[in-house]
Amino acid sequence: MTVTDPQVRSAAALVAVVPDLVCRLTTAAGARIVAGAGDSAQVCGQAFRDLVVSGQATDAAHLQMDGIDPRTGLAVTPGARWFVSPLPASHTTAALRDAQAVAPPYLAMVRGDQELGVSVVRVTRSGFAAPAPPASSLPSGVLQDADSDLDEIALAAFSSCLVAHLIATTDAV
Repeated sequence: MTVTDPQVRSAAALVAVVPDLVCRLTTAAGARIVAGAGDSAQVCGQAFRDLVVSGQATDAAHLQMDGIDPRTGLAVTPGARWFVSPLPASHTTAALRDAQAVAPPYLAMVRGDQELGVSVVRVTRSGFAAPAPPASSLPSGVLQDADSDLDEIALAAFSSCLVAHLIATTDAV
């Protein structure tokens, strides 16, 4: 199955800003690009983003992201959860405020990427960090940081952005 352009743009936006994230993209012709952090990376996350913006990373046949929690779909770093909103930054911020999905002690920070047409959202807990769980309790490929409350808040925030996007792009009946 072919990977969609929005999936590639989302991956590029995430790998450009999320620490320790790795993206592996294989084209239909068999070319492979490894981007982000890690020893196997051929290009940094920002360079991969630039390739996607310029149209040079198209025709993707397979896309794999290391550092994404398969249970939630969120990028995981210690004390933070990240996701891509399909909305511009101002609309993402408005959607988060309207839904009241993120409230103290949690914070949501929005970084718009006009060239990719998306926003990256980082959700954190302010004031303190949750204790890290044992590494054996986390799925393979997920950074060592389990915080179910933070996951729940970030998923609510992500959902509010997706609903706002759906409403904005659906014709009124």
